[in-house]
Amino acid sequence: MVYDLNSMSGVTGIQVAKSMGYLPQSGNRMFRRLAASAAVALVLAAPSSASAQCQTLVGNLILNCSFENDPTVNGAEYPNAFVSNWTNVYAPQGGSFERWTNSFNGFGAKGGNSHIELQVNGPTWIQQGFATTSGQSYTLDFWGAHRPRDNGGFSQLDVYLNGSFLVSTGQMFNAYSWQQVTTNFVGTGNETLEFRAMGNQLSYGDFLDEVSVVGDVNGSTVVPEPSTFALMGLGVAAVGLVARRKRSKR
Repeated sequence: MVYDLNSMSGVTGIQVAKSMGYLPQSGNRMFRRLAASAAVALVLAAPSSASAQCQTLVGNLILNCSFENDPTVNGAEYPNAFVSNWTNVYAPQGGSFERWTNSFNGFGAKGGNSHIELQVNGPTWIQQGFATTSGQSYTLDFWGAHRPRDNGGFSQLDVYLNGSFLVSTGQMFNAYSWQQVTTNFVGTGNETLEFRAMGNQLSYGDFLDEVSVVGDVNGSTVVPEPSTFALMGLGVAAVGLVARRKRSKR
């Protein structure tokens, strides 16, 4: 069962816990109350389905990684929509970009509610600078997609790091289909990451979303799910309760 947090008035923790399978059918009253509290905490802490994954990465060096940090405007904002933390670098032909929000034309963002389209009629370059630790390895991850216009059209995003070619999506022909690209690089101390629209004139533009740069360190870089915290807390509380009951019987 999925609970709507806007309509949970009158729903008790016991009911939530039962529906989620966390509540034992019988046993100590205190334990049952703990289970109910943990279940309610889990529901309240559950992330929005519209949250962008790159925003939950610990150590992601890219700001406004999924283009969500600006006022929401339904549809497409163009030309040259304002996107905070990113710089529009005008190519020799003079490029522009759009910011798409809330599944404009039926095509949704890879994560969150927004993504951007780099135009190909005047090739668009956008970039962001960030600091790294010199000599440390980093992982770049992003998603690109093709916006078609005529037969034979393709989209392509080329990525440059400090002015040197790093990686490319290659030619993307599948319309409105997100494609993931991942690569590694070694930090120099200060980096400039640049995305260049390289699709041909038979397409409209190249979509971009979910950009992350994370240092390669031991351990997970993903924020644990709220359910993990809730169940861990429930387990610790249950162990403490059992220990207390054993002491009281002595």
